[in-house]
Amino acid sequence: MPKRIILSILSMLLISCGTFDFKHDNATIAGDMPEIRRIAVLDFEFNRLEKGRIDRGKIERALNAGEIVADIFTEHLLDTGLYQIIGKKRTATIMQQHNLSWNDLLARSDWGPIRELLGVDAVVLGVVAEFGDWRSKLNWGGVSIFTARLVDLNSGQVVWSVSANRNLSHVNAAGAAHAGAESAVRKLKSRLRRSQS
Repeated sequence: MPKRIILSILSMLLISCGTFDFKHDNATIAGDMPEIRRIAVLDFEFNRLEKGRIDRGKIERALNAGEIVADIFTEHLLDTGLYQIIGKKRTATIMQQHNLSWNDLLARSDWGPIRELLGVDAVVLGVVAEFGDWRSKLNWGGVSIFTARLVDLNSGQVVWSVSANRNLSHVNAAGAAHAGAESAVRKLKSRLRRSQS
């Protein structure tokens, strides 16, 4: 086979493999920034009907994707030094002691009980739209799409919101979530610093 044909086939394969990659993230902050020091990060919601291995085997979604992405996001938020973050174990223990679930607390119009029980100023609530490892005939990779919001427990207002969308070749879903969270949190930190100056 002529060298030219081989090179064109290889370049077509490389181009087709690269088209799977998609990166986008955003950070938005509220106009008035309240004084927030201590926060708790709740497990993110993940309400996809299709979890686990999909019949056709093209994507495999973790059953506990909300917990995984919340942990990854917490790790990157902690690195910024912006907040003191209450540990999940402590949060869970306090909730068990008072026989409460997050759904019970979040359904209330008054956020005061959460603030008093946990001793925090705000909570991070998140939603995972997609999280999974995928395969195609030419490629494999991971996808992670999520949104996280910091809610001030005094006012009930959203202080900031970040979103991250990563679909990456040759990276698993956790790697895609790390990449998205790191970039989104970096943007958030930059915007918060600009708003304070």
